[in-house]
Amino acid sequence: KGNWEMQKIWKRLAAGCLAALMVLSFGACKDDGGKGGGDDNLNIQPLEGENPVDLGGETFKIVDWASSRWNRENNGTPYYDAWQRVLDEVEYLYNCKIELEVVSLGELFNQLQPEIMAGGNYADVVVATQWAFGQLIGANLMADLNELPVNWDNPWWNQNIRRIATVRGKTYAANGSFIFDAAQTWLLYYNEAIWDELQLPDPYDLVNSGKWTVDKLRDYSRRAMRDNDGTGAVDSKDDRWGLIAPGGDFCRTFFMSLGGHCFTTNEEGRVELACNNQKTFDIVEKMANMMQRDKSVCGLKFENMQEYATRFAQGNALFFAYMPGFDAMKDVEGSWGVMPLPKFDESQEEYMSGVDHNAPVFGVTSTNEDRFDKVGTLLEALGRHAVILEEIYWPDYEATYWRHPEDAQIVADYVAKHGQYDMSQLMQNCNKAFLVPMNLVGNNAWGPGTDFASAIQASAEAVTTIIDEYFAYEDTAAE
Repeated sequence: KGNWEMQKIWKRLAAGCLAALMVLSFGACKDDGGKGGGDDNLNIQPLEGENPVDLGGETFKIVDWASSRWNRENNGTPYYDAWQRVLDEVEYLYNCKIELEVVSLGELFNQLQPEIMAGGNYADVVVATQWAFGQLIGANLMADLNELPVNWDNPWWNQNIRRIATVRGKTYAANGSFIFDAAQTWLLYYNEAIWDELQLPDPYDLVNSGKWTVDKLRDYSRRAMRDNDGTGAVDSKDDRWGLIAPGGDFCRTFFMSLGGHCFTTNEEGRVELACNNQKTFDIVEKMANMMQRDKSVCGLKFENMQEYATRFAQGNALFFAYMPGFDAMKDVEGSWGVMPLPKFDESQEEYMSGVDHNAPVFGVTSTNEDRFDKVGTLLEALGRHAVILEEIYWPDYEATYWRHPEDAQIVADYVAKHGQYDMSQLMQNCNKAFLVPMNLVGNNAWGPGTDFASAIQASAEAVTTIIDEYFAYEDTAAE
């Protein structure tokens, strides 16, 4: 770590030069949005293996709650300029127009449901958070994405959300390159001053060697605890904790990072409980060791996310668990770095983490059958061309955000595309049964509640019955 600072300077200089070149190249290639928009379009060529289809100048409506996507008014950064490039390329090569309508998550269902029930299309593509999108699935408003002419096996589509959003062969939600989830996939920030004080091994060697496990997280978190205010216990915000994080959200991502899932889809395509087994019991036990027994994870309520960053900066925790790109971290004095959430043990094949329930997913409305061919063509084009977004996103962070050059590599190798999804998060607002397993995980990890194995076994039959009825398995068994 001795030459981190010099490496960081060279990295930022290189990234700044790259960003400037990107801005120049994107500006040189931009057109006014349609086919035949001028000589600038001569620079737009199909990508390798791409065979553009003429969509006849049609306009496609995208409904999204975030104005940072699909928006030609945003510019001036490598990332936003890349978005302009994606829109220019797709619109020019496929002879179409893409229009954004921003609809708040609170209004989305109320706007969409009446129009779909009346037979209208509402939009060609609908983007919402996991927790909001599940309501659309539950109300039977979304189409089976497998009916669209899209190769969902292509590398620009997220297979983790596809896997959990597929029921009896029908897939209702997707995620891909134009709404990649890495920025909503949790990680750990570590305080470098405390790390060095405790004389811990090089964090990047630890991660790259595959030896970063929950047992080491527990050990380091216990070592970091300190009673700063002299009360005889680590029990206040002024004390030093092993880890601070928003409690419920951290509990979900911690569970998934260790390989836990509440639900899975079996070989017959039926959703079933995935947590009534010894592996899950062991995962919850590991969580309880830190959160309930050691109490190295702070369970106090913080005023807002800014306070977490402030306390972390002041040295009140070795670790802070949250998502990358948290703006408040730019203002943190002193040095910090990032690590993925740990493995359950060294035999776990890869580092994993939970994707936040505020992460975006997308779908197509069920009344859009007459446009499936065209919408599918558009989605495949967007997926292919938007790959550049994430390729630019992380280098941009290197210049503006990360404290060490290794941090960008950690995110690219162990966080991006490693985020896990679960039906409990997607369908949480559709039926309370979807929340039962995760609530039991939290109750038993945080507090001396009923033994998790006993609690889930006692609930399993009722949850299974409700889930079977929800997906109408009995009604379709004879098909």
